[in-house]
Amino acid sequence: MSGLTRRELLSLGARAGLATLGLGGLSACRRAPGRLQTIVIQGAPSPPSLALLRVAEQGVPKELAEEVRFAVWSTADEMRARITSGQAHFSGVPTNVAAALYNRGVPVQLLNAYIWGILYLVTSDPNLSSLADLKGQPVLIPFRGDLPDILTQYLLRREGVKMASFLQANYVSTAPEAAQLLASGRAAHAVLSEPSATLAILKAKQNGITLRRAVDYCDAWAQATGRPPRLPMAAVVADRTLGERPAVLEWFQGAHRAAVDWVIAHPDEATRMGAHVFEAIPAEAMRQSIPFIRFSFVEAQSARSEIEFFLSEMQSLSPELIGGRLPPDEFYYRG
Repeated sequence: MSGLTRRELLSLGARAGLATLGLGGLSACRRAPGRLQTIVIQGAPSPPSLALLRVAEQGVPKELAEEVRFAVWSTADEMRARITSGQAHFSGVPTNVAAALYNRGVPVQLLNAYIWGILYLVTSDPNLSSLADLKGQPVLIPFRGDLPDILTQYLLRREGVKMASFLQANYVSTAPEAAQLLASGRAAHAVLSEPSATLAILKAKQNGITLRRAVDYCDAWAQATGRPPRLPMAAVVADRTLGERPAVLEWFQGAHRAAVDWVIAHPDEATRMGAHVFEAIPAEAMRQSIPFIRFSFVEAQSARSEIEFFLSEMQSLSPELIGGRLPPDEFYYRG
C-alpha cells in the first residue's frame, strides 16, 4: 500500500475517466431506485487488500445490489478516476492518501482504518537493532517523499538527528526494486513494506543471504511518541454519494469487520483466495507476510484521534503528503 509516489499524488487529477471495468457511473449501476446493480470495491494488488477481496467474494444482500466486484488499482490516477467517475464505491488506500483525496476535492468519506502496521527496516547486519545504528550507512528507501521516506525522517528526527546528514539515503522508484537489490547482496539495508519485506527475505535465502526485520516501524513509533505501537497506515473511503444509502454503508462496515477477522484467523485460506487475484505475488510470500501485517478493523470515529495525530506528525515534515491540512469533521463517517 505504500506504492504511491508524491508525483502520482500530485497528478491525481490527470485522468478524467476510466473504462477498464466496462461499468457505467453510479446512476448507470442502478437497476431500480434505492438499489445498485453493481457495487465495486477497489484495492491495491497486495495482501493488505485480502479483507476487501473477501468482502467481494462473500457477496452482497440482494436488496442492496445485484452483485459486488473487486477491482485492482495499480496507480493513484487509476484509483482516483474510478472514484470520480462513479466506478468505485469503496476504496482501500493509504490513510494519508485518503486525506489528500478529500483535501483535493475528491468526494470521499473515511469509513474505517484496517491496516495498523506494515513497514520494516530489513537488513543483513545481524547486530543492527535500531534506526540509530544506521549512522553513516547507505539505506535503500522506496518512493522519495512518500511514507517510507517521511516516516523514517520523522523517527530519526525524534532521535535528534536529520536523516540527510545522518545516513546515506539511496532512493529507488519501487519497493520490488529495493527488495531485489537487498536479496542479491547489492545492498545491506532497506525500508520495506509487506509483502516486499517477506519477498526480499525469501529470495535472499535462495541466494545464501540471511535477511531479517530489524526494526518494526510500529515499535519505533511507540518509542518515539509514547503512544501505542500501531500506525494507521491504510483505510477505506467511500464515495460520498453513498451517504444517501445508509444501508449499503452499514452492510460494508459489518462485512469488512468480519473479513478482517477472517483473514487474521484463516491465513492459508486467505492466501488461496488472493493467489487467484494477486498473481504477481508468490503464494508462499503472501502467506508468510500476513502475520507481519497488522490487520485491525477500527471505525473512523474510534480511530480519529490516532489518525489525526499520525497525519499531523507527517504534515510537520511534508504537508503535501496529506493534501496540506487535516480533514474536517465531515471526512469521518458516523455510523
